[in-house]
Formats: sequence, structure tokens, C-alpha cells
Amino acid sequence: MIKVIIERHIAEGLEDAYQEKIRALMLQITDRPGFLKGDAYRDIHQPNHFYVISNWENIGCWERWQDSPARQHMLSELAPFLESDEKYTVLALKVSYEAQPAKYARPTQTYSY
Repeated sequence: MIKVIIERHIAEGLEDAYQEKIRALMLQITDRPGFLKGDAYRDIHQPNHFYVISNWENIGCWERWQDSPARQHMLSELAPFLESDEKYTVLALKVSYEAQPAKYARPTQTYSY
């Protein structure tokens, strides 16, 4: 599994409209091959910075979606809200931690990629 983090800087005053738009657009990707989960976040300290964090089965699934005409169309719908081009990071999970009753968290899963 991989995780993709997309960062977007939204023009001041368009934050609420962006949130409505991204909510609708995220529903369109739920049936894409390899898509597992997606969440949208707003930075608490910088309210015009937004992040979409999605999980994909593998890098190939993400790259097919990233290069697809459907995603390009989605980006064109988001363009009026953006101050600058989006930035994205692709992460592969190496170690996962979960809270434990003990004082310190311990690794619960280790993956190779």
C-alpha cells in the first residue's frame, strides 16, 4: 500500500467553496482501480492550506489515476481555487505504530517495499 499526500494552497476567500467542490470531486474517485481510502484536511494554523491524503494498493494504481483524463478534468475544476500548483508526495509504509497501554508506542506492523 502507498499513501499520497496532496497539498493545495487555496486563494483567500475561496476556502469554503473549495471544501464543497473537493467533497463532491472525492466521491468520483472511490471506484477507481486500486483506490482504498481518501481524507481531506484543512491546516488549523493556515486555513487556506488543504491536504488530501489517499491510500492506494500500489504506485501503479496511483500513477494510472494521476495521468488519467478524469483526474486532469478534476484538476481543471479545481484550478480557479488554487493560489499555486498542487504539490504531492507518495509514501510507502515501512513501520506502523499504534498507541499501547504501555508508556511508549511500539511498532505493530513492518512492511517491505
